[in-house]
Amino acid sequence: MDKKLLILETALKLFNQHGTKAISTNHIAKEAGISPGNLYYHFKNKEAIIYALYLQMQEEIGFEEAPLPISLCELKNYCEYVATIWWRYRFFRKELMTLIEGDPTLAQKVISDNRAQKKKLEQLIEHLHAQGYITEANQHLSFLIMMLSQFWMPLHQLMGEPIEEKEALEVSEAVIMTLQPFLTQKAFEELHHCKGA
Repeated sequence: MDKKLLILETALKLFNQHGTKAISTNHIAKEAGISPGNLYYHFKNKEAIIYALYLQMQEEIGFEEAPLPISLCELKNYCEYVATIWWRYRFFRKELMTLIEGDPTLAQKVISDNRAQKKKLEQLIEHLHAQGYITEANQHLSFLIMMLSQFWMPLHQLMGEPIEEKEALEVSEAVIMTLQPFLTQKAFEELHHCKGA
């Protein structure tokens, strides 16, 4: 495996298991079976590794490049796909506020991405309305969906509930439930026939 990729995969595993605060670059190098010098050749510090993991996660999600879903089934499938990636990079969902407070570069990127995501969600609501899936283009829905996506896992933590993969992936169902009061008959019929519904 490429050394840079090895460092990122090792760091991701350790951050998910122990949190970023408990893990140093020396821990990552030791777990990866490389020297600290080799690690510093690729990443100048732990913050650079975290930033690279954030970019890698965003690339895997592909939110900005992804076309708007043409159906509710497609939306549901995309939500499930994104939830699996969030689970893979779950330390971000748990620690993001702390991480951006300590790294202005990461903060700037996260804020920029979130603003773009909010705009895309607003377009999605307009699109679902135009396609006859929801009864009105209520832009408050985009805000609610964004809150769910950002704080689903931290909310479980704040309730003292252990969160495993199954619970983390339930965010996709929560998104559909948020839309439910606005869904048309066409939407309900389609969701009934979705694969896995």
